Amino acid sequence: MEFIKKHYYWLVIGITLLLCWLSWPIISKFTSKEIQPIASAVSTLSGILFGFVMASISLFASAKDNKLVRNTTMTGYLPKLVNRLHVTMGLLLLVCFTFLLVLFIPDSLTFKIGNTSYRYSVLIVSFGIFLMQNSFFQFYLSWKGFKEFSKHM
Repeated sequence: MEFIKKHYYWLVIGITLLLCWLSWPIISKFTSKEIQPIASAVSTLSGILFGFVMASISLFASAKDNKLVRNTTMTGYLPKLVNRLHVTMGLLLLVCFTFLLVLFIPDSLTFKIGNTSYRYSVLIVSFGIFLMQNSFFQFYLSWKGFKEFSKHM
């Protein structure tokens, strides 16, 4: 159990890479018409979650005179939590932009590896899925930390 706690980020990255690899046979057959609604929905969801995280950071700014906020700032917990929230915001924004980019890539843009031709849109969707899974995990950890902190306010 201690090993998992110490290396959970690497464990999550490994699991998400495995899931992306396992989903490649399905994703690689998608056309732009199938990718666009998925990309639109994921981009929207990421943008909404980005807004929630931004609102939680603004809550800290508005409660700077709160005794709990001052004490946790002195202990170093609050800066770590705010840093995690910033990382989460960055990942969610990256997911949003990645899936927005996919909306504008036509099926005609391809590249070849060996004798097989692949579409750029599918490659970017696969990368976006990797980012999405990691950002949602980071969002869960951030929200869990924020929930623990805010219940004492």
